[in-house]
Amino acid sequence: MSDATPEHATLRVALDWTPNTLHSGLYLALTQDLYKSSNMTVHLLPPTPGYTTTPAKLLETGSVDLAICPSESCIAYAESRKPFFHLQAIYAICQRDASAIVTTKASGLNKMSDLGKGGVKYGSYNARYEDDIVKAMVEHDGGDGKGLEVQSQEGKLSLFGKVRKGGEGVDATWVFMPWEGVQAQMDGEELNVFKPEQYGVPYGYSPVIARNAAREDLSDDVLKRFIAATQKGYQMATVNEKRQGAVDALMPRCEPRQTEEFLKKSLESLSSYFGTNADEFGRMEKEKWEKWVGWLKKRNLIKDADLKVDELFSNEYLP
Repeated sequence: MSDATPEHATLRVALDWTPNTLHSGLYLALTQDLYKSSNMTVHLLPPTPGYTTTPAKLLETGSVDLAICPSESCIAYAESRKPFFHLQAIYAICQRDASAIVTTKASGLNKMSDLGKGGVKYGSYNARYEDDIVKAMVEHDGGDGKGLEVQSQEGKLSLFGKVRKGGEGVDATWVFMPWEGVQAQMDGEELNVFKPEQYGVPYGYSPVIARNAAREDLSDDVLKRFIAATQKGYQMATVNEKRQGAVDALMPRCEPRQTEEFLKKSLESLSSYFGTNADEFGRMEKEKWEKWVGWLKKRNLIKDADLKVDELFSNEYLP
């Protein structure tokens, strides 16, 4: 790119969840004028009411320009082979999986295999492969995966609250440990934490920022400018003296509202997942994608033998 001011661009980015510390780098890039200095206007769009439309679907319909989603969305869309839509990850927000299946200590469900016992209910987000992953984890621990009772009609925002209350029809669910895990810790609530990697699941990058690679009117220059500013935002989020800016940006946007203390603790817990050296932020390794896709194929969750891992992601827009 020359020294001349680049052409102005406007991007709409669909968030995967209500604004939270996972989005710290995006909000820092927004509020610290990193996008503006790259001659960009970026709109960060929270989910539709009731999460009725996924970010990937919004991208497919052209309602947004980029979407935040789990890597399995890229895989599922690749297998569907929809014309004019190629969901491709271009930035990994987290380098490591920060999620886990949880139960409360008070529930007595102290092993992953306990979830396969009759009458135990798992609160599902209805995500692609989700229920099969949880069943595989139960089986890996010696339990009966078929015995897992899935509750898929509960409101997504209420699942963890129901787990914590007990007797609310949900005994276990999948959470983001630097968010719900920190909430429980601050409230003095002990959780049983079951991480996918501990039960034989090489879970992929989640979440990622994805584009429609079949779209021709979104230039490489615009994507490179957006990714460079976003990467800088996430790098800032890992620096102690810069975190307050992320907290200040998130406080009025979180719904429901969160305390400053909680957001600080959440971001402190999360920041190392963004990256630990400058080159790592956003970058994806082919081997990690291959292991994830290979596991899904082994479980017969991917039927397309010709699915190409190289087409699921790209690092070309990173600085």
